[in-house]
Amino acid sequence: MLALLTAAAFLIFAQAFMIAPILPRLAQEFGASSGVVGLAVPAYLVPYGAMTLLWGPLSDRVGRRPVILGSLAAFVVLTAATALVDGVGGFITMRVATAIGASGVVPIALVLIGDLFPYQRRGHALGWLFGGMAGGIAVWVVVRRVVPSSQVQSGLGAKPSSWSPATAPRPRGPPREEAAGWPAAARTPLRGPGPRG
Repeated sequence: MLALLTAAAFLIFAQAFMIAPILPRLAQEFGASSGVVGLAVPAYLVPYGAMTLLWGPLSDRVGRRPVILGSLAAFVVLTAATALVDGVGGFITMRVATAIGASGVVPIALVLIGDLFPYQRRGHALGWLFGGMAGGIAVWVVVRRVVPSSQVQSGLGAKPSSWSPATAPRPRGPPREEAAGWPAAARTPLRGPGPRG
C-alpha cells in the first residue's frame, strides 16, 4: 500500500506542476493568450486545497481506502480525458475536475499512514510519501535544467528559439568622428571659471 501511495503522490504532483512550463505551447494550441491559459494553474490548486475539507470527514465515515482508491481512479480518468478537450474553456474545466478528483489521495494517505503505522515506524512511511511528492515537483525542474530549452520545446511540439549570441543585435556605437575625438577630450582637464578681477 505504501508503494502505491508513493507512486500516486509522485504522479499527482508531477502533473500538477507540469502545466507551468508548457503554458506558451498550450496558448498556441488553443489560440488563446498565455494569461487566459495560465488560469489553469489556480484552477487546479484552489479546488485541490478546498476539497480536503470534504474528503477528511468523508473518510471518517466510509473509510480511508475507499476515498483514496476512488479519488485515484477519478484522477486517472480525468487526466486522460483532459487530452481530448480542444478549447481553453474545456481545458480549465477539466483541470478543476481533475483537482477535485486528485485531492482525496495524498491528504487522506497522510491520515491512513497515521492509522496503519505505529509511532516508531511512522516517520519512515511519511518519508516515502513526502519523497514521492517532492520527486513529482522536482522532476520538471531537473528536466528544464539538464535538457536544453530548445529540446524541451521541441519535445512539447514548440518551435525552438532561433536566438543566439551571434545573431543578437549589437548596440550601435557613437559616430566615428565622436569616437576619434573622445581620447583627446578625455585627457583635457576640467577648468572652472577663473577669478574675476
